[in-house]
Amino acid sequence: MPFVFAACNPTKKLGPGERLLHKNHIINKDTKLDNNDIESYIRQKPNRKIFLIFRFHLWLYNQANEDRIKRKRILYDKKKQRKNERRIAKGKKPKKYDRQLFGEWLLNIGEAPIAYDSMLAAKSARQIKSFLNNKGYFISSVSDSVHYKRKKADVYYTVRASEPYTINNIEYKIPDEQLAYYVLSDTANRRLRKGNNYDVDVFQSERERITSELNNNGYFFFTKDYVYYEVDTTIGSRQVNITLGIKNFAKKYAETSDSIIETPHRRYYVNNIYIEPDFVAKKFDNVTKDTLKVDDYTIIHSKKLRYKTKVLLGAIFIRKGELYQFQNVEDSYKRLSELKAFKTINISFEQAKGDYLDCHIQLSPIYKQSFTVETVGTNTSGNLGISSSIVFQNRNLLRGAEVLELRLKGGIAAQQVFGTSGATDNIEEAANQFNTIEFGPELNVTIPRFLLPFRVRISKKANPKTIFTSSMVYQRRPDYTRYITNLAFGYNWRESAKKRHTINPLVINFVKVDLSPTFLNYLEENIHDRYTLNSFSNHLATSTVYTFTYNEQDLNKDVNFSFFKMNAESSGNILRGLYNSVNYFQPGTFKMDDQGRYKLMDIVYSQYLRIDGDYRYYFNANEINKVVFRIAAGIGVPLKNFTSLPFERSFFSGGANGIRAWQARTLGPGSYADDGTFSFDQFGDGQLEGNIEYRFKLFRMLNGAFFVDGGNVWLREKNASKPGAEFEFNRFYKEIAVGSGFGLRADFSFFVLRLDMGVKVRDPQFSEQKRWIIGNLFNPVWKMNYRDTHNNRKYNFLVFNIGINYPF
Repeated sequence: MPFVFAACNPTKKLGPGERLLHKNHIINKDTKLDNNDIESYIRQKPNRKIFLIFRFHLWLYNQANEDRIKRKRILYDKKKQRKNERRIAKGKKPKKYDRQLFGEWLLNIGEAPIAYDSMLAAKSARQIKSFLNNKGYFISSVSDSVHYKRKKADVYYTVRASEPYTINNIEYKIPDEQLAYYVLSDTANRRLRKGNNYDVDVFQSERERITSELNNNGYFFFTKDYVYYEVDTTIGSRQVNITLGIKNFAKKYAETSDSIIETPHRRYYVNNIYIEPDFVAKKFDNVTKDTLKVDDYTIIHSKKLRYKTKVLLGAIFIRKGELYQFQNVEDSYKRLSELKAFKTINISFEQAKGDYLDCHIQLSPIYKQSFTVETVGTNTSGNLGISSSIVFQNRNLLRGAEVLELRLKGGIAAQQVFGTSGATDNIEEAANQFNTIEFGPELNVTIPRFLLPFRVRISKKANPKTIFTSSMVYQRRPDYTRYITNLAFGYNWRESAKKRHTINPLVINFVKVDLSPTFLNYLEENIHDRYTLNSFSNHLATSTVYTFTYNEQDLNKDVNFSFFKMNAESSGNILRGLYNSVNYFQPGTFKMDDQGRYKLMDIVYSQYLRIDGDYRYYFNANEINKVVFRIAAGIGVPLKNFTSLPFERSFFSGGANGIRAWQARTLGPGSYADDGTFSFDQFGDGQLEGNIEYRFKLFRMLNGAFFVDGGNVWLREKNASKPGAEFEFNRFYKEIAVGSGFGLRADFSFFVLRLDMGVKVRDPQFSEQKRWIIGNLFNPVWKMNYRDTHNNRKYNFLVFNIGINYPF
């Protein structure tokens, strides 16, 4: 009862006469200003909430009893003091004891009750009035009032205003004619326009635009402080005349004089460019330097030059003889950083003779080679596992900032075991023995440019890359052994800050499967589904893959943004077309098997088209509450040479990054329901999936989340062995599975450790009237009936997933 009372009594720790600030209300009927913008000027905010209603951090604070904490602290300190006295008596040094008591920890992570302060409310009203003035509402007023209800206070800020002032005329006072040309010529991007509302923020934006424009046209020493405004509000009719002025450059008349003279702003050109690719601070640098002249650049280095000059110069946009342009400096910073070869980058300028600047580019390289060890433990619905990787990196393989990564990966896991007589679900038994082994090498090489047999004109700002990847994986289970080989190469480039493209002209995936005799016999006798049989057969895929990514995220701003990713893939079509063409001119060159399929290296190769998309919207309500919406869909169409999608390119639902109330590859397809006689991965030719996740901060690095996931996978055609698995427009929406749950996330900055618990809410494997199964969560009779009709298989309402980083 005390716990419940504390949760329902947020005012328990208020002092006499204090009222808890419950909510700030803004009454704004006269302006078009966003209330969220007005609210940002309120100085006193209520205690933070999660779920929009629960003041969790205040609740934590209220759980702590300060008097009890003080008593415990005194007792604890006395106890440690006696220990130190005994240590001193023995001739030992005293120890420092700085342990935080549990109650002190609660006070530290919690939030004290925020009591209403009338002085802060009055100050907030003045701040809002100032904001209104800045937005052109000069004839306005803001009043604050308070309404008390028991020990809580609701504050009302009432905004009254007439129409805002608008800009009648804009004049420019720029004595420097050449500078005026650059300011006035860019009419398309001007922020100030006649007829617009008076807005101080727009004035500031125009000041920054002018500064940026001039900085990119040689005016190295120009700053926004030279731009000023004069506003005439006396013309009447709620209009103002604006004068935008730019002051001349001010400097001392002489070094020994305090007199200031004004001169026109000078434009500067780049003179000498010095590059130090192995820069070390002077106090640590006693090595003799060598100088290398390449075109208009001077490279100053010690020892042997680590990087090819072409790579260094290709990342620098600053050119000798050109006007100074700040944008070139920014682009150089960005491109050099993208090489991932330097831990610090510094670009500076110093004035040379006349109208020239010398540029100094100082680059401190990172270590060329590194070894790391990564270990990950997993527990996905009873499938226990652990994997580890030894990673070697060479970040300058051929002196061109190429990155070679060699990864040796290995892992063990406890998986379900299939039997030959009613293969039951043996998760509990499998959890006691790690029966699945997986290991193999992975080699990736990233080259910071395009490798092509012909010349392609592409901007250096696009950050072009050529990427080679390869891997070999050995998987051994009691039922079968698989050997998976992947080879790929591709190109990656950036179209703009938000758009990125990747194309892999050739991706080779080869899977060789060795089945145990008992498992092979079981498949032949019991399984008549080509989708399942194909997943346990040797197969080869040669694909071309294109990926487009659109990302609005700004890492420097916590604002709402969208993300979209689309993949398009074609496999085996060029190869089959080539075989057909050769056979047309030379009949019989390539033989077909009795099913009309060609083979490559005596293995039937896959032929299909596949496309999928993933859209997400991230809504940042405030610093502790965020909501993420996601929808993903895809479809694959197998063609003549192979009548089903390869297992690796099929769609599946469930798992830590999908519908989290189901294990990976256990949902669907469609409304298909097996009777528990055997259990295989479930997959389909198409997928539809949606997620809503509400994320909130708890304390320090621990965050929480509530989520709802929905979706399924379907087959394109009817399958006699899987009734209800095919996609039909008139019923697919009835076969959407729904799961919900709660998650905890430990944010370590460089990665996030995630634990999600999913609960099945709606399961399409049951008849249409019985799919909302959440009502049976605590129904032992229903669970027993399910077990009796599904070969003694337990129905798992709860699924636990461990993951690294956010699911989306």
